Order: sequence, then C-alpha cells, then structure tokens
Amino acid sequence: MLCLLFFLFNFPIFRDAPPDSIGPAGAQLQTAAGDRIDVDIQGTVYVTDRDRNMVRRMNANLGQEKQMGGMGWGNDQFDHPSGIWARNGIDVFVADEGNHRIQRFDRNFNYISTFSTRESDNPDERFGYPSDVAVSRFGDLYICDTENSRILKLDAQSRFVRTFGGIDAGRGRLGKPTKVAIGPEDRLYVLDGSRIVVFDAFGNFSMVLAEGLFHDPSTLFADPQGVMVVDGEMLYCFDQDGRPVCAALVEKIAPGGPHHCFSLAAANGTLYLLTEMGLTKLPDPRLSPPGTDAGKE
Repeated sequence: MLCLLFFLFNFPIFRDAPPDSIGPAGAQLQTAAGDRIDVDIQGTVYVTDRDRNMVRRMNANLGQEKQMGGMGWGNDQFDHPSGIWARNGIDVFVADEGNHRIQRFDRNFNYISTFSTRESDNPDERFGYPSDVAVSRFGDLYICDTENSRILKLDAQSRFVRTFGGIDAGRGRLGKPTKVAIGPEDRLYVLDGSRIVVFDAFGNFSMVLAEGLFHDPSTLFADPQGVMVVDGEMLYCFDQDGRPVCAALVEKIAPGGPHHCFSLAAANGTLYLLTEMGLTKLPDPRLSPPGTDAGKE
C-alpha cells in the first residue's frame, strides 16, 4: 500500500487538458486494424492483425507499404500472430501463436527461418502458444511461453540457453505471461496478469514494477530510455531506474475519444499508440515529460 501511495503522489497525472507536448494537437491518426505493433530505427511500423492472420508494414508517415500472411502453416502464413519485434531495421520476428513457432523475416518480408520446439525431447526447451518475442542487442531471443507460463532464452544461434519465471522462481514465478520487452540495462519486463515482473538478462528475478499500482494492464513497452505501461484508461511512463515520469489518460493524448489501447511502441522520440480508432503518432512523453518546456517552440 505504501508503494502504491508513493507512485500515485509522485506521478504528474493529467486528467483534464493535456500539455501541448503530448496532446492531440500534435498527434497524427491513421486507420489501422491490428493488435500489436513494433517500430524500427527508421520509423517503419509493423502491425500484427490476429483476426486476419496478417502482418503489415507501414512507412514513417503511417501509409501502408506491404502485407503478408493468411491462415495456414506455410512459411509466410500464420495462425493468430500475437507478437512482433522489428527494432533493428533488419529483422522481423513474429510470434505465430497457434502454430507454436517463431517466424523470422527480413524487413521486406522475405522468409528467413522458423523456430519451434514443442515436440522437443527436452522438456526444458519446449514452448507452445508463444504470445510475444523480443531480441536483445546481443542477438539473444526471448520467447513468452504461455503454455508453460515461463520465458525461454535462446542465444544468437537459436540455441536453447535457459528458462525462467517457472515454478521455482519464487516471487518471479509467472502465472500468465503475455508480453515481454527488453528495457534499460538489458532488463526483461514481463506482463503477467496485473503485474509487470522484472528480471535481469540472466533470468534472475529483480522486482515487480510499481507493485500495487496496476489493476488490468493491457500492454507495455520498454527500451533503453525506460518503460511505458497502459493500464485501463491510463498511460504510465517510467525512467531507466523505474521511477515515475508521467501519466495521462489515453483518450486525452490520442484523438478520437475514449478507446482501448491494444499496443504501443516508441522510436526516435516518437510514441505510437494502436487503439480502436487506429494508429496514433505523437511525441514520446518520457523524453519531454508533460508539464516541462522541453520540445516546445
């Protein structure tokens, strides 16, 4: 309870009129159906569409350039794609949930490889129904294994390294992990029910982010600059040390009125929100926190 009160009183929260730095006046909205997004270093946006079994690529102006997919088991088909990673501008990794695999493509959607271990003789390296995937700056691959409620780590050569978050993880034991992201100092942030569980790069439990603050978080994003979490109608931002930066109502920073936020991503000082209204592009509030003069003309 004390931790919860600390965060509530230390967050700058804007419920009425948002500052110019993150308000709809500076936002760009584009209609885009989908569930998860990621953005590469060039500002290219990748969108998974779980219902249509599609992955789309959009340029920096949010115009659609290319798409691939369709229901199936082929090298460029999907069965409910549920997670995507495309940060480096070279690779696109897709968590192909229903097919129990991770597919890898280049940025032009040319197929590269598939990774699947559900039928492996080694129970430690098996995963099923992967809901998300993330890649470290060293090329390590982290897979959110919903079937076994844990995270798998592979090295840059796709060799199994370890699992973590399992039944022997103590406070770090995961119940229903759905999202994994790599943040400051290569820490792993896992969305697990109402918690954001933090591990180091070796899978050791570190902490629960803002423990007690979140009720029903729907998505998170992490990078070297910090962490952002959408919980209900609120967007919460944290710095590299997990300290609160700002919070705002999603409907106040994204145009179109009240709506659910499915996914978010950030790159090059820009925040991208995927909501029921479409894809919104606006300044990253972690770099120019609400209430400051940074970034204003």
